[in-house]
Amino acid sequence: MVKSASVITARSLEIPHTAMPSHSAVHAEFLDFRDKSHGAITVDDVASTIADGRFAWIDTTLQDQLYTDLKRSLPEYLVVQTPVQKILSSEYNEGCDELVSSLHRTEDALHIRLVGACDTSNKIISEVLDIVICEGLLATFSNGSCGVLHAVRRDYIRDFEQHAATPSFLLYEFWDKQIEQFLSVQGFLDEEVESTRIALRRSADEATLAKLANVSGRLLALRKRVLPARRVLEELVSRKTTLVSEATLQFLSNMIGTLERLLADITANREILESAMNFSLTVMTHRTNMTMNRLAVVSTIFLPLTFLCGVYGMNFEIMPETAWVHGYTMFWVVSAIITLTLTLVLRKARLL
Repeated sequence: MVKSASVITARSLEIPHTAMPSHSAVHAEFLDFRDKSHGAITVDDVASTIADGRFAWIDTTLQDQLYTDLKRSLPEYLVVQTPVQKILSSEYNEGCDELVSSLHRTEDALHIRLVGACDTSNKIISEVLDIVICEGLLATFSNGSCGVLHAVRRDYIRDFEQHAATPSFLLYEFWDKQIEQFLSVQGFLDEEVESTRIALRRSADEATLAKLANVSGRLLALRKRVLPARRVLEELVSRKTTLVSEATLQFLSNMIGTLERLLADITANREILESAMNFSLTVMTHRTNMTMNRLAVVSTIFLPLTFLCGVYGMNFEIMPETAWVHGYTMFWVVSAIITLTLTLVLRKARLL
Protein backbone atom coordinates (compact mmCIF):
# COMPACT_ATOMS: atom_id res chain seq x y z
CA MET A 1 0.00 0.00 0.00
CA VAL A 2 1.41 3.39 -0.99
CA LYS A 3 1.12 6.05 1.68
CA SER A 4 0.41 9.65 0.77
CA ALA A 5 2.33 12.51 2.38
CA SER A 6 -0.57 13.25 4.71
CA VAL A 7 -0.57 9.76 6.23
CA ILE A 8 3.12 8.94 6.58
CA THR A 9 3.60 7.20 9.90
CA ALA A 10 5.93 8.37 12.63
CA ARG A 11 7.56 4.92 12.53
CA SER A 12 8.45 5.22 8.84
CA LEU A 13 10.19 8.51 9.55
CA GLU A 14 12.09 6.87 12.44
CA ILE A 15 11.25 9.67 14.88
CA PRO A 16 9.44 9.44 18.22
CA HIS A 17 5.67 9.53 17.83
CA THR A 18 4.19 12.78 19.11
CA ALA A 19 0.42 12.46 18.99
CA MET A 20 -1.75 15.46 18.53
CA PRO A 21 0.32 18.59 19.28
CA SER A 22 -1.23 21.05 21.69
CA HIS A 23 -1.06 24.24 19.63
CA SER A 24 -4.42 23.78 17.92
CA ALA A 25 -7.95 23.15 19.14
CA VAL A 26 -8.72 20.16 16.88
CA HIS A 27 -6.29 17.34 16.03
CA ALA A 28 -6.79 14.14 14.07
CA GLU A 29 -4.88 10.89 13.79
CA PHE A 30 -5.38 7.56 12.07
CA LEU A 31 -4.76 4.01 13.29
CA ASP A 32 -4.60 1.10 10.84
CA PHE A 33 -5.05 -2.25 12.56
CA ARG A 34 -4.12 -4.17 9.43
CA ASP A 35 -0.47 -3.13 9.28
CA LYS A 36 -0.16 -1.30 12.66
CA SER A 37 0.53 2.02 10.95
CA HIS A 38 -0.48 5.31 12.50
CA GLY A 39 0.07 9.01 12.04
CA ALA A 40 -1.38 12.49 12.03
CA ILE A 41 -3.93 13.54 9.42
CA THR A 42 -5.90 16.67 8.72
CA VAL A 43 -9.50 16.98 9.79
CA ASP A 44 -10.52 17.09 6.13
CA ASP A 45 -8.95 13.65 5.60
CA VAL A 46 -11.02 11.96 8.32
CA ALA A 47 -13.87 10.88 6.04
CA SER A 48 -11.53 9.38 3.44
CA THR A 49 -9.49 7.68 6.18
CA ILE A 50 -12.60 5.95 7.49
CA ALA A 51 -13.67 5.02 3.96
CA ASP A 52 -10.25 3.37 3.44
CA GLY A 53 -10.90 1.08 6.42
CA ARG A 54 -8.70 2.87 8.90
CA PHE A 55 -9.72 4.17 12.31
CA ALA A 56 -9.64 7.89 13.14
CA TRP A 57 -9.23 9.67 16.45
CA ILE A 58 -10.18 13.33 16.69
CA ASP A 59 -9.22 15.25 19.83
CA THR A 60 -10.80 18.63 20.56
CA THR A 61 -9.86 21.16 23.23
CA LEU A 62 -12.90 23.15 24.29
CA GLN A 63 -11.15 25.63 26.56
CA ASP A 64 -11.10 29.22 25.27
CA GLN A 65 -12.69 28.12 21.99
CA LEU A 66 -15.87 29.44 20.43
CA TYR A 67 -18.30 26.58 19.97
CA THR A 68 -19.43 27.94 16.62
CA ASP A 69 -15.81 27.91 15.41
CA LEU A 70 -15.36 24.35 16.65
CA LYS A 71 -18.41 23.22 14.72
CA ARG A 72 -16.87 24.62 11.54
CA SER A 73 -13.52 22.97 12.35
CA LEU A 74 -14.90 19.48 12.97
CA PRO A 75 -15.92 17.18 10.11
CA GLU A 76 -19.62 17.25 9.29
CA TYR A 77 -19.71 13.48 9.76
CA LEU A 78 -18.98 14.07 13.44
CA VAL A 79 -20.90 17.28 14.11
CA VAL A 80 -24.24 15.75 13.05
CA GLN A 81 -23.98 13.22 15.88
CA THR A 82 -26.40 14.07 18.70
CA PRO A 83 -23.82 13.62 21.50
CA VAL A 84 -21.38 15.99 19.77
CA GLN A 85 -24.06 18.63 19.29
CA LYS A 86 -24.77 18.40 23.01
CA ILE A 87 -21.09 18.60 23.99
CA LEU A 88 -20.56 21.66 21.79
CA SER A 89 -23.30 23.58 23.60
CA SER A 90 -21.87 25.93 26.22
CA GLU A 91 -24.64 25.14 28.73
CA TYR A 92 -23.72 21.44 28.76
CA ASN A 93 -20.26 22.14 30.17
CA GLU A 94 -21.18 24.55 32.95
CA GLY A 95 -20.74 23.66 36.62
CA CYS A 96 -17.86 21.25 36.06
CA ASP A 97 -17.42 20.38 39.74
CA GLU A 98 -21.02 19.14 39.94
CA LEU A 99 -20.72 16.78 36.94
CA VAL A 100 -20.49 13.00 37.25
CA SER A 101 -19.55 10.21 34.87
CA SER A 102 -22.37 9.18 32.55
CA LEU A 103 -23.21 7.05 29.52
CA HIS A 104 -25.59 7.94 26.69
CA ARG A 105 -26.46 5.75 23.72
CA THR A 106 -27.86 6.67 20.33
CA GLU A 107 -28.55 4.47 17.34
CA ASP A 108 -25.06 4.88 15.89
CA ALA A 109 -22.93 6.34 18.69
CA LEU A 110 -21.85 6.00 22.30
CA HIS A 111 -21.20 9.04 24.47
CA ILE A 112 -19.19 8.44 27.64
CA ARG A 113 -18.45 11.29 29.99
CA LEU A 114 -15.55 10.52 32.34
CA VAL A 115 -15.29 12.76 35.37
CA GLY A 116 -11.93 12.24 37.02
CA ALA A 117 -10.44 13.54 40.25
CA CYS A 118 -7.39 15.74 40.70
CA ASP A 119 -6.17 16.21 44.28
CA THR A 120 -4.76 19.69 44.99
CA SER A 121 -4.02 18.94 48.69
CA ASN A 122 -6.88 21.24 49.65
CA LYS A 123 -9.77 19.89 47.59
CA ILE A 124 -10.67 17.42 44.87
CA ILE A 125 -11.36 19.09 41.55
CA SER A 126 -12.99 17.46 38.54
CA GLU A 127 -11.38 16.69 35.19
CA VAL A 128 -14.00 16.12 32.52
CA LEU A 129 -13.37 14.11 29.36
CA ASP A 130 -16.11 13.39 26.82
CA ILE A 131 -15.65 10.38 24.55
CA VAL A 132 -17.86 9.81 21.51
CA ILE A 133 -17.51 6.49 19.66
CA CYS A 134 -18.95 6.04 16.16
CA GLU A 135 -18.29 3.52 13.42
CA GLY A 136 -14.64 3.99 12.46
CA LEU A 137 -14.18 7.06 14.64
CA LEU A 138 -13.45 8.07 18.23
CA ALA A 139 -13.67 11.70 19.31
CA THR A 140 -12.52 13.18 22.61
CA PHE A 141 -13.43 16.57 24.05
CA SER A 142 -11.67 18.11 27.04
CA ASN A 143 -11.55 21.45 28.81
CA GLY A 144 -7.85 22.28 28.86
CA SER A 145 -5.46 19.95 30.68
CA CYS A 146 -6.76 16.45 31.39
CA GLY A 147 -4.56 13.97 33.25
CA VAL A 148 -6.34 10.90 31.84
CA LEU A 149 -6.04 12.13 28.24
CA HIS A 150 -2.37 12.98 28.76
CA ALA A 151 -1.68 9.50 30.18
CA VAL A 152 -3.44 7.80 27.24
CA ARG A 153 -1.45 9.85 24.71
CA ARG A 154 1.75 8.80 26.48
CA ASP A 155 1.12 5.04 26.31
CA TYR A 156 -1.46 4.17 23.66
CA ILE A 157 0.89 3.87 20.68
CA ARG A 158 2.99 1.23 22.45
CA ASP A 159 -0.14 -0.73 23.36
CA PHE A 160 -1.51 -0.27 19.84
CA GLU A 161 1.62 -1.73 18.28
CA GLN A 162 1.95 -4.62 20.75
CA HIS A 163 -1.54 -5.69 21.82
CA ALA A 164 -4.43 -3.90 20.11
CA ALA A 165 -6.68 -5.93 17.83
CA THR A 166 -9.72 -3.66 17.51
CA PRO A 167 -10.35 0.10 17.74
CA SER A 168 -12.18 -0.30 21.04
CA PHE A 169 -8.81 -0.82 22.72
CA LEU A 170 -8.74 2.98 23.02
CA LEU A 171 -11.84 2.81 25.22
CA TYR A 172 -9.99 0.36 27.47
CA GLU A 173 -7.02 2.75 27.56
CA PHE A 174 -9.19 5.63 28.76
CA TRP A 175 -10.87 3.58 31.47
CA ASP A 176 -7.55 2.09 32.57
CA LYS A 177 -5.98 5.55 32.99
CA GLN A 178 -9.10 6.87 34.70
CA ILE A 179 -8.97 4.10 37.29
CA GLU A 180 -5.22 4.66 37.72
CA GLN A 181 -6.00 8.31 38.48
CA PHE A 182 -8.58 7.31 41.09
CA LEU A 183 -6.12 4.87 42.68
CA SER A 184 -3.38 7.51 42.71
CA VAL A 185 -5.61 9.99 44.52
CA GLN A 186 -6.71 7.29 46.96
CA GLY A 187 -3.07 6.38 47.63
CA PHE A 188 -2.28 9.99 48.49
CA LEU A 189 -5.34 10.19 50.73
CA ASP A 190 -4.22 6.97 52.47
CA GLU A 191 -1.10 8.82 53.63
CA GLU A 192 -3.19 11.81 54.69
CA VAL A 193 -5.52 9.57 56.70
CA GLU A 194 -2.59 7.94 58.51
CA SER A 195 -0.93 11.27 59.37
CA THR A 196 -4.27 12.64 60.57
CA ARG A 197 -4.84 9.56 62.74
CA ILE A 198 -1.43 9.98 64.35
CA ALA A 199 -2.05 13.70 64.90
CA LEU A 200 -5.38 12.93 66.58
CA ARG A 201 -3.66 10.54 68.99
CA ARG A 202 -1.37 13.36 70.10
CA SER A 203 -3.84 16.20 70.32
CA ALA A 204 -7.23 17.13 68.92
CA ASP A 205 -6.49 20.82 68.56
CA GLU A 206 -8.11 23.16 66.04
CA ALA A 207 -5.46 22.57 63.37
CA THR A 208 -5.84 18.79 63.63
CA LEU A 209 -9.64 18.98 63.53
CA ALA A 210 -9.44 21.24 60.46
CA LYS A 211 -7.17 18.68 58.77
CA LEU A 212 -9.58 15.90 59.72
CA ALA A 213 -12.49 17.78 58.13
CA ASN A 214 -10.44 18.46 54.99
CA VAL A 215 -9.32 14.85 54.48
CA SER A 216 -12.79 13.51 55.21
CA GLY A 217 -14.28 15.94 52.69
CA ARG A 218 -11.79 14.90 50.01
CA LEU A 219 -12.55 11.23 50.62
CA LEU A 220 -16.23 11.96 50.17
CA ALA A 221 -15.51 13.96 46.99
CA LEU A 222 -13.51 11.05 45.57
CA ARG A 223 -16.31 8.64 46.40
CA LYS A 224 -18.81 10.88 44.58
CA ARG A 225 -16.70 10.51 41.44
CA VAL A 226 -15.95 6.79 41.71
CA LEU A 227 -19.55 5.68 42.30
CA PRO A 228 -20.94 7.08 39.01
CA ALA A 229 -17.91 5.70 37.15
CA ARG A 230 -18.71 2.23 38.45
CA ARG A 231 -22.36 2.59 37.40
CA VAL A 232 -21.27 3.66 33.90
CA LEU A 233 -19.00 0.63 33.58
CA GLU A 234 -21.78 -1.69 34.74
CA GLU A 235 -24.19 -0.21 32.21
CA LEU A 236 -21.59 -0.32 29.45
CA VAL A 237 -20.76 -4.02 29.88
CA SER A 238 -24.37 -5.07 30.47
CA ARG A 239 -25.51 -4.08 26.95
CA LYS A 240 -23.48 -5.32 24.02
CA THR A 241 -22.79 -3.05 21.07
CA THR A 242 -20.98 -3.39 17.76
CA LEU A 243 -18.92 -0.33 18.66
CA VAL A 244 -17.11 -2.18 21.49
CA SER A 245 -15.56 -5.62 21.03
CA GLU A 246 -16.35 -8.60 23.23
CA ALA A 247 -12.75 -8.74 24.47
CA THR A 248 -12.83 -5.08 25.50
CA LEU A 249 -16.14 -5.56 27.30
CA GLN A 250 -14.58 -8.44 29.25
CA PHE A 251 -11.64 -6.28 30.32
CA LEU A 252 -14.01 -3.47 31.30
CA SER A 253 -16.06 -5.95 33.32
CA ASN A 254 -12.94 -6.84 35.32
CA MET A 255 -12.44 -3.15 36.10
CA ILE A 256 -15.75 -3.04 37.97
CA GLY A 257 -14.19 -5.17 40.71
CA THR A 258 -11.28 -2.72 40.96
CA LEU A 259 -13.67 0.18 41.47
CA GLU A 260 -15.61 -1.76 44.08
CA ARG A 261 -12.40 -2.42 46.01
CA LEU A 262 -11.52 1.24 45.69
CA LEU A 263 -14.90 2.23 47.13
CA ALA A 264 -14.35 -0.22 49.98
CA ASP A 265 -10.96 1.38 50.68
CA ILE A 266 -12.53 4.85 50.71
CA THR A 267 -15.18 3.65 53.17
CA ALA A 268 -12.49 2.04 55.33
CA ASN A 269 -10.48 5.27 55.41
CA ARG A 270 -13.52 7.26 56.47
CA GLU A 271 -14.18 4.72 59.21
CA ILE A 272 -10.55 5.00 60.35
CA LEU A 273 -10.91 8.77 60.63
CA GLU A 274 -14.18 8.41 62.50
CA SER A 275 -12.66 5.84 64.86
CA ALA A 276 -9.60 8.04 65.45
CA MET A 277 -11.86 11.00 66.18
CA ASN A 278 -13.96 8.98 68.61
CA PHE A 279 -10.82 7.69 70.32
CA SER A 280 -9.45 11.23 70.61
CA LEU A 281 -12.74 12.48 72.09
CA THR A 282 -12.75 9.55 74.53
CA VAL A 283 -9.22 10.40 75.67
CA MET A 284 -10.14 14.06 76.06
CA THR A 285 -13.25 13.14 78.05
CA HIS A 286 -11.21 10.82 80.27
CA ARG A 287 -8.62 13.53 80.91
CA THR A 288 -11.35 16.02 81.73
CA ASN A 289 -12.95 13.56 84.14
CA MET A 290 -9.61 12.95 85.84
CA THR A 291 -9.05 16.68 86.23
CA MET A 292 -12.51 17.19 87.67
CA ASN A 293 -11.93 14.24 90.00
CA ARG A 294 -8.74 15.79 91.35
CA LEU A 295 -10.47 19.13 91.83
CA ALA A 296 -13.30 17.39 93.70
CA VAL A 297 -10.80 15.58 95.96
CA VAL A 298 -8.94 18.80 96.77
CA SER A 299 -12.25 20.53 97.49
CA THR A 300 -13.23 17.66 99.79
CA ILE A 301 -10.00 18.01 101.76
CA PHE A 302 -10.24 21.76 102.12
CA LEU A 303 -13.96 21.85 102.92
CA PRO A 304 -13.63 21.11 106.70
CA LEU A 305 -10.60 23.41 106.88
CA THR A 306 -12.65 26.15 105.28
CA PHE A 307 -15.34 25.49 107.87
CA LEU A 308 -12.85 25.90 110.73
CA CYS A 309 -11.48 29.09 109.24
CA GLY A 310 -15.01 30.41 108.86
CA VAL A 311 -15.89 29.66 112.47
CA TYR A 312 -12.79 31.22 113.97
CA GLY A 313 -12.94 34.15 111.63
CA MET A 314 -16.21 35.36 113.20
CA ASN A 315 -16.01 38.64 115.13
CA PHE A 316 -17.46 37.47 118.47
CA GLU A 317 -16.04 38.95 121.66
CA ILE A 318 -16.55 35.73 123.64
CA MET A 319 -14.67 32.81 122.02
CA PRO A 320 -12.98 30.74 124.78
CA GLU A 321 -10.51 29.08 122.39
CA THR A 322 -8.95 32.41 121.49
CA ALA A 323 -7.80 32.85 125.10
CA TRP A 324 -6.09 29.49 125.34
CA VAL A 325 -2.31 29.54 125.63
CA HIS A 326 -1.94 26.84 122.99
CA GLY A 327 -5.09 27.73 121.03
CA TYR A 328 -3.22 28.53 117.80
CA THR A 329 -1.23 25.31 118.02
CA MET A 330 -4.40 23.31 118.67
CA PHE A 331 -6.00 24.80 115.53
CA TRP A 332 -3.16 23.54 113.31
CA VAL A 333 -3.10 20.17 115.02
CA VAL A 334 -6.82 19.69 114.37
CA SER A 335 -6.38 20.87 110.76
CA ALA A 336 -3.51 18.42 110.21
CA ILE A 337 -5.50 15.53 111.67
CA ILE A 338 -8.50 16.33 109.46
CA THR A 339 -6.31 16.63 106.33
CA LEU A 340 -4.40 13.41 107.04
CA THR A 341 -7.57 11.48 107.84
CA LEU A 342 -9.34 12.62 104.65
CA THR A 343 -6.28 11.88 102.54
CA LEU A 344 -6.04 8.31 103.89
CA VAL A 345 -9.77 7.73 103.42
CA LEU A 346 -9.71 9.05 99.82
CA ARG A 347 -6.62 6.98 98.97
CA LYS A 348 -8.26 3.84 100.36
CA ALA A 349 -11.31 4.60 98.21
CA ARG A 350 -8.97 5.11 95.21
CA LEU A 351 -10.22 8.60 94.68
CA LEU A 352 -6.82 10.19 95.15
